Amino acid sequence: MSSTEGTNQPVGINDVAARAGVSPGTVSNVLNRPERVAEPTRRRVERAVQELDYVRNSSGRSLRSGRSDSVGLLVLDVTNPFFAEVARGVEDTAGEEGLAVVLLNSAEQDARQRRSMRLLAEQRAAGAVIMPVDSDTEDLLWLRKQGVPGVLLDIGEVPGETACSVSVDNHAGGMAAGRHLINLGHERITYLGGPADLEQCRTRLEGLRAAVAEAGSDPGEAVRVIRTAQLNAESGEKAVEEVLAGGPRRRPQAVFCTNDQLAVGVLKGMGERGLSVPGDLSVVGYDDVDLAALVHPGLTTVGQPKYELGRAAMQLLLSELGDPGHRHERLTFAPQLVVRGSTAAYRT
Repeated sequence: MSSTEGTNQPVGINDVAARAGVSPGTVSNVLNRPERVAEPTRRRVERAVQELDYVRNSSGRSLRSGRSDSVGLLVLDVTNPFFAEVARGVEDTAGEEGLAVVLLNSAEQDARQRRSMRLLAEQRAAGAVIMPVDSDTEDLLWLRKQGVPGVLLDIGEVPGETACSVSVDNHAGGMAAGRHLINLGHERITYLGGPADLEQCRTRLEGLRAAVAEAGSDPGEAVRVIRTAQLNAESGEKAVEEVLAGGPRRRPQAVFCTNDQLAVGVLKGMGERGLSVPGDLSVVGYDDVDLAALVHPGLTTVGQPKYELGRAAMQLLLSELGDPGHRHERLTFAPQLVVRGSTAAYRT
């Protein structure tokens, strides 16, 4: 019986060695360099590992190599289902290489982003996939100086090509939403978005304005911008009061929200006021999360390949970790308009 069986102490490498009748060094070789151990001995050790339910401690190995077997995933809002699907793509790809993913949440705050970066450096993370709070890459450069490479996700431009990036063409997504609403006859459109320093919000608005200009209208007159502090449903619901300000003759004919969370909040706020979507107001979201197809009416939205974004970002990170000659790449996916019941032709 090993010294830890029947106790709350974890099984150690010495216990495995005693059960298999070998030295601790032999157990270490079986776990890390099995080709060095004769097959009969290796089988005895593997059987002992299974019988004792031994869980290897990777901390010592991490200290020796200077790098852990985990990667960080820093997202803007852990409650947003968009990021959950991205995280699944990152985790599935990392798992194929034996890496664990540590999820961190900046909550769209610079200070929390910096704390998360420091934590990744302290833990000697192998690397990180990062959705930055803004286009400033200073935190990423600092992390790289600590020996932790990172891939930027959901950001198009990386100054100085200091890192790989993966994004969706947000300008094209904004244009797709704008063209859809214009084709339905909507001439007064409100853009409901978050902080202007978020690249996603800024470029989606630019795409909307480009679609309005393409149609021969003045974006300055046709597009009204309302900013929200957060990109969640609660903020969308609260913003409805401002969206509707000015009465029926001045309120917009359509609202383009910078993500589905805001759009779902707008749907709720409209319903609470006895107004209908799309009868009184057409609503377009962005992301095409699962909830977009479940709400009533179904939400017209600009879809992003969420799982593929996460998978591509992790593949780029793995390439950098495994290839000393790695060259930074910028991958851009195309968005796709998904039309559902929340938009309809404008009724004069």
